[in-house]
Amino acid sequence: MRTEVTKSVVALGAALLSAALLTACATIRVGADFDRGTNFQAYATYDWASHDALPTGDPRLDNNQLFDARMREAVDEQLASKGLRRSASSPDLLVHYHASVRDRIDVVRMDESRGYSVGERSESYVYEEGTLLVDVVQAQSKKLLWRGWAQTELSTLLTAPETMAARLKDVAWRMFKQFPRSAPIEPVVAMPPA
Repeated sequence: MRTEVTKSVVALGAALLSAALLTACATIRVGADFDRGTNFQAYATYDWASHDALPTGDPRLDNNQLFDARMREAVDEQLASKGLRRSASSPDLLVHYHASVRDRIDVVRMDESRGYSVGERSESYVYEEGTLLVDVVQAQSKKLLWRGWAQTELSTLLTAPETMAARLKDVAWRMFKQFPRSAPIEPVVAMPPA
């Protein structure tokens, strides 16, 4: 009786661990980098640069005008919240994005010595990962001023338009939290010891 209860507890623990690992795959990882010498306050307008011809790696997104409209709307909202206005005539900045999709495999080793399973075994999880890059460049010089990126598991995003639109808005918000709208950052100069 006791071994049956122990096996049930171990099986439940393994199931909970598997669920936690699958949930962890759905996290959104974001980052950004920018030219620290740029005074982003000097820019007031932007427009979208022309599309690139690079494929996303997924026919569901390649040449998908609906995805493009959702993506641009999400970024437009964030740039407007930063005080930038879209203007097709002589914009200060140009914005460009690129999306890609690839299959990922995560392998999880269950270890009996740590109480995760009975016996050692490995489980693998196959999922689609999407990567989104957004570049902001100076319109005249084409110099890259800011790049934001995000990666997340796609799961059902490509088949659920409302969910995709909401996730794109969330991703854009997370990326553009890191968009500077202040004076240039002065380099830190180390002072010699006195």
